[in-house]
Amino acid sequence: MTKVTSGKTLSGRIFALLFSLSFVVMLVATVAATAACFNVYEKQAEELLLSQAESCADSLKGETADEMIASLQDLPLVEVRCTLVAEDGTVLYDSEAEASAMGNHADRSEIAQAKEGGSAVALRKSATLGFDTLYAACQIDSGMVLRLAETRTSLASFLAGMSWQLLISLLVIFLVSLFASRAITKRIVQPLREIDLSDPLKNAAYEELQPLLGRVDEQRRELEEQNDELEHAVAIRREFTSNVSHEMKTPLQVIGGYAELMEAGMVKQEDVGRFAGLIRSEAESMRVLIDDVLTLSRLDEHAQTTMNPVCLAQVCKRVMRRLAAQAEERDITLVDDLDESVRIMGDEGLAEQLAYNLVDNAIRYNKQGGRIWLTVRSEGSNAILSVADEGPGVPPELRERVFERFYRVDTSRSRETGGTGLGLAIVKHGAESFGGSVSINDAESGGACFVFRAPLASS
Repeated sequence: MTKVTSGKTLSGRIFALLFSLSFVVMLVATVAATAACFNVYEKQAEELLLSQAESCADSLKGETADEMIASLQDLPLVEVRCTLVAEDGTVLYDSEAEASAMGNHADRSEIAQAKEGGSAVALRKSATLGFDTLYAACQIDSGMVLRLAETRTSLASFLAGMSWQLLISLLVIFLVSLFASRAITKRIVQPLREIDLSDPLKNAAYEELQPLLGRVDEQRRELEEQNDELEHAVAIRREFTSNVSHEMKTPLQVIGGYAELMEAGMVKQEDVGRFAGLIRSEAESMRVLIDDVLTLSRLDEHAQTTMNPVCLAQVCKRVMRRLAAQAEERDITLVDDLDESVRIMGDEGLAEQLAYNLVDNAIRYNKQGGRIWLTVRSEGSNAILSVADEGPGVPPELRERVFERFYRVDTSRSRETGGTGLGLAIVKHGAESFGGSVSINDAESGGACFVFRAPLASS
């Protein structure tokens, strides 16, 4: 049979989740660290440019406009643009452009803020050139403002310039995430791979798996019990089949022997009737045996489906009428004490067969001229049917075995009385089908007392 799998594994899912998470986290952390470093660098640049502007402004204090322009022209500034703005916003000097051609700067944010607070820093980004311009402005005592400007690379350009470094970092992040995820996944899954399902509760597994392992152990024990029960049932069935074959062999041999004699003409005419009677008797024994076997088979298969209130007193009265002739042959007296109100739920035919087998057994094993007490009563929530005799009784060590199929306490006597060895087995299985049980006690008369208990039918 081809094994069909979904293609998904727990280790694969854990690995995918860990790898994705670690890769994204490390990538974000790297980008965030790079951006943070860039921001620190920018902050330091702002502070340095502002410091330069403040230093230059201090050096220009007390000078006239022309003196300031002359001083600014002599400043050794590298890659820094210098602009001197009058109080009204007019550009007096610019180190990179003609001042007269420049517009009024009064509306520039850094100029306005410097006039209000003495100094200001502003950053204007270029959306197309990939560069940022940093401005630092300081107010001079005369009301004029000195502004220094510096062009700097934007964050996007900065990252683009580090493309190779970023690619290498990305590769390193990928490899680290890959190996780390594999190692962690293996460590997480390892306890699951080491679980021994033959004894689940002894595994040092995760606490979250304990309910599952407990259920697996419970099912394992149930399967073992079912397997043991199945093996026991197979053994019983095999023994039962063997016993049935053995029990049927004797009457068949008798029937076959008598029939052969009659067929060969070796039977006197006056003996034909007697031989035919023996054949009929053996055939009747086989019929009874087959009926008992079929009854046991139905009980084994839990075939009882009829659930009606059954009056045990009426059942016992019918049984006493059926067995009256058999009891009379052995001069046995049937004494009854039957409570008409006692009822159980189940199949009436099965209840009658159960009572019949108990009374029939008491007649067969009773002493000649003895008595049998048949009682029906209620006891708490149970109905009680008891059958006591004056026979030899059943030894305590054999009281469980007498309910086994084909088991006989006295084999020779059982065969003499015509028993099949299945009557009490039917009683036991029948009692269980009513949700009850059957047991053996010592009778007050010294014989055996068979007691059948079953739940009372709800009124």
